[in-house]
Amino acid sequence: MQISLGIHVGHDRGACIIKDQKVVGATAQERLDRKKYSTSPSLPYVAIDKLLHFCNIGMSDVSCIGLSYDGIEGTSFLDLYQREFFAHYNCEYIPFYAVCHHDAHAYSAFFSSGFSDSLVFVADGGGDYIGGMQEAESLYFGKNGRVQCVEKRLQNPPVRRIGDRVNYILPNMPFVIRNAEISLGRKYEQVTHLLNFGWGEAGKTMGIASYGNPYVDFKPPECRGLDFSLKYADLLGQVFSKFFFSGKSFAEFIEEENKNIAATAQHLVEETIVSLINGFFEKYPCRNLCLAGGLFLNCLTNQKVVDKCFPEKIFIFPAAGDDGQAIGCAYYAYSYHFGQKGAFEIQLPYLGIDYPECEIRKVLDEKNLTYEVHDDNALAALVAEYISQDKIVALHRGRTEIGPRALCHRSILANPTNPDMKDILNHRVKHRESFRPFAPTVTQEDQYTYFDLQCSSDYMLFAAKVKPAYQQALPAITHVDGTARVQAISKRSDAFIHCVLEGLKQRTGFPIVLNTSFNVAGQPIVESPMDAVQTFLVTDIDILVIGNCLVAK
Repeated sequence: MQISLGIHVGHDRGACIIKDQKVVGATAQERLDRKKYSTSPSLPYVAIDKLLHFCNIGMSDVSCIGLSYDGIEGTSFLDLYQREFFAHYNCEYIPFYAVCHHDAHAYSAFFSSGFSDSLVFVADGGGDYIGGMQEAESLYFGKNGRVQCVEKRLQNPPVRRIGDRVNYILPNMPFVIRNAEISLGRKYEQVTHLLNFGWGEAGKTMGIASYGNPYVDFKPPECRGLDFSLKYADLLGQVFSKFFFSGKSFAEFIEEENKNIAATAQHLVEETIVSLINGFFEKYPCRNLCLAGGLFLNCLTNQKVVDKCFPEKIFIFPAAGDDGQAIGCAYYAYSYHFGQKGAFEIQLPYLGIDYPECEIRKVLDEKNLTYEVHDDNALAALVAEYISQDKIVALHRGRTEIGPRALCHRSILANPTNPDMKDILNHRVKHRESFRPFAPTVTQEDQYTYFDLQCSSDYMLFAAKVKPAYQQALPAITHVDGTARVQAISKRSDAFIHCVLEGLKQRTGFPIVLNTSFNVAGQPIVESPMDAVQTFLVTDIDILVIGNCLVAK
């Protein structure tokens, strides 16, 4: 057997196993330790052990290990973690490979894409250090089982952390910081903090941006590579100029202008990304495109790339953030240890843990819950019927999804045709801001009928326009700007959900369901049967479908 283990340390820690060129499993530590983002310098032993057990692999079977962090310079950290790892598992020496942060992102995207060759663009808050500077954006070319970096832009690291006021409140910002370089991802994060959202809440900035108008019509400089400049003070100058002339307190100004500030940041990022990718296509003889890094969880930007750059083929890794690093590390270690002998096999996006029916029933019995057991067809028909009756249905079936988006294996489902459903979900279950949209899941063959898509949207990474003829009919999943963050399901990728969608088409007229993550605000998506049952019991969810068991309140 040829087995590589990928590990990521930092925030969004996780693990991945590749066996004989097949990705057999990957999981994020936060799903298991129930700490959102699971930020720690320690190795994610819970994720490693759970994955080894699930894949029936012992540590003695592992041939090589790839390890990444973020904000590291060089490979000196490797010895520390090797010693810790070998002491913890009391195992013999296993070759370790240190994987550069942006390299891990690039490997995760290219080797999962199935493309024979591709440009690979990585953009996030920041990667590893190089000569006192930090990775900002990187461009790679993938071909013949190798990924080669061809361009890289560096940025100045923030003072202490990006959430410190000196990094986003312009009057508090020393001039040495104002003129420092910043990544596109960190610029978006900077504005997220300015809007009083927390770390990891850039999705809120994206959601509220659709309600506003940019302060300026941003035109990025024409460039054909990563030689552009973006400063810490850029964009903040326009914001604080408007504040100084507003006559309001700063808190009042931010509360009233948050939509427009977010729209300005969104506009800046979209226009810059589109300009860069069009420049790449002019400069390099390849129009296949892979995207990875946390910035490409921004669905509005991804849609602009498709609409304005016209790639021949595009692939965005569903775990584009650091929870996908471990997969890139496993690819990297496998490739360098064994030599690349062909394409890897990966069955996206369901790479996590599955739980047997006996464990599910044991949890239900422990909680004294009454449940019915149905075969898949009968269960799918019941789910469709309940949703058409405006019941809120929580779903826990099969292997968990990778990435931050619930893709119908750990989801809450509801009726997208009910104009009140968004408010009902927020009031009864999700308890989140009203400006944040809910997403649709649609049959793959029908996605182009209802949404203005240029390519299949399998992982909820494109914000396509809901076609005007259907916007009023699908109010619960149509955002204020007329977009929806689409997930398309085929019969092959998930026969059960596809059957539910067909059942909904018979009942509501649309093969579409509202799909949001099975969790409450501030918690990771549920992982185990116990997580699912406990969340069901403390919320006002009507129906729990867990495995082939159905529980009704």
